[in-house]
Amino acid sequence: MEHTLNEEDLYVALSDLFVDNEVDYNHIASVAKLFPTSYVEHALFNYVAPYCYHNALTPVPSVYYFFDEDELLSAIDDIKKKENRSINKIKMRILAFYLKFRFKYAWQKLKSLL
Repeated sequence: MEHTLNEEDLYVALSDLFVDNEVDYNHIASVAKLFPTSYVEHALFNYVAPYCYHNALTPVPSVYYFFDEDELLSAIDDIKKKENRSINKIKMRILAFYLKFRFKYAWQKLKSLL
């Protein structure tokens, strides 16, 4: 039985951009290239990065080598539930704008592999 990749697989793969070890861009791209580039970018900066970015910014040694899949997907579900509320939409756009600036290098590197 073959496993078909879905959005959740994409979210988990994208979370690897924020781990505290060498990022395997080729692995992430192998999953991401099955989706439209515009969707990958949206998923990265609107769903995955808002939950994971703190790990890449913290100087404290309590860092992640991977994100718990259930926690990640639950957090993304919460983000999606809030994204249509007016004030949350504004906050999310501001945060996404910042994250696009802050993680521009990682996105450009990944995008070049898609």
